[in-house]
Amino acid sequence: MAEKKWYNVFVSVEDEEKKAEQGVQTAETTSRVEIAEPQLEQPVARVGQELPSFQAIYQAFGIKEPINGFTVYRAEELLKSVYLKGASPETKRNALMVALEALRIPAEEVIQDAVKRDKALTQFEKIEERRLREMEQKKSEENKRLQEEMERIFNEIREKMEDNNNLVKESRDKFQAWQEDKEKEEQRLSGVLQYFVAQEVPDQAHTPATRRKRTTSSDN
Repeated sequence: MAEKKWYNVFVSVEDEEKKAEQGVQTAETTSRVEIAEPQLEQPVARVGQELPSFQAIYQAFGIKEPINGFTVYRAEELLKSVYLKGASPETKRNALMVALEALRIPAEEVIQDAVKRDKALTQFEKIEERRLREMEQKKSEENKRLQEEMERIFNEIREKMEDNNNLVKESRDKFQAWQEDKEKEEQRLSGVLQYFVAQEVPDQAHTPATRRKRTTSSDN
């Protein structure tokens, strides 16, 4: 978080030596103001998971525009006026003080408006950091449960796959054993059926021995 020298000057109690080291001076027309920490008056308006706007944060902390309507943003507009373009910081400060005096607006009110907004943003930052830590812890625990559930399901699936593979192997082994028994049974049946079929008697005229005898006789 960036150091807020102006914040320390207007809000905290510091000795003159420390202020001199920081190189910050207060306006002569202003004095330090005591501003209590703002309290969250209503939930900060959100849109989905988007962080709220600064205006929504200010509204949630009950920060309203002063009756005179001269907020720190009005002071900013004055300082950015085309008439002060290129002017030195001292000239701009004097112009701002003159404008406030003409409008009869104490400089402290503008300071209070800025500090209240800054405190509200700081408070919201703390709230958001706490919310994020809680969400992180919650999601971490949820992820742990999901991891355990995933491992349990994975083990169940792996066991089911092993059971399926074992069932397929067992069924194939049984089928192969049946095929072997089938082959034996077919041989057994064939062994009996061959006796029901008349055996063919070879034709003597066409036997190899007869053909050889006839060939020999022809040669003589």
